[in-house]
Amino acid sequence: MKVEIRQVNSPEEECAILNIFENHTGIAKLKDIIETESYQTIKISCFLGEQIYSISCEHILFIETIQETLFVHTGSKIYEAKKRLYELEEILPDNFARISKSVIMNLSQVEHYSPLANGLMKASFYNGEETYISRKYLRLLRSNIGGKNHDKRR
Repeated sequence: MKVEIRQVNSPEEECAILNIFENHTGIAKLKDIIETESYQTIKISCFLGEQIYSISCEHILFIETIQETLFVHTGSKIYEAKKRLYELEEILPDNFARISKSVIMNLSQVEHYSPLANGLMKASFYNGEETYISRKYLRLLRSNIGGKNHDKRR
């Protein structure tokens, strides 16, 4: 498909026009992405000691709650955030999925999955960190990872 971009003079003039031959579900998804502006990067305010950082969601491996404290794991650091897990779950993009009562994971950052004997599954990230997917969330996650290519990083 050919893509053409034209610069306009003001945000009010911004619009997207799709010239399509045939309407299908992919077009509906594209329309939804454009209308909701979900293509824009979501950033989360996090703390590392006294410093405040704005972390882009594509750098997040997973987010977990331990004793009512929310931790944001990136490739190299673990930050603290002052939000609730359900609040982040509502704003994070589709490549994030709840994998247990206390963890949301970025599917795009998973290097591989390993089934365990007890019915759980382990997710391993490119930096060596690991987290576990509970049985309750496993069926939904399998449909997500089976039906979509989430490896955008490579």
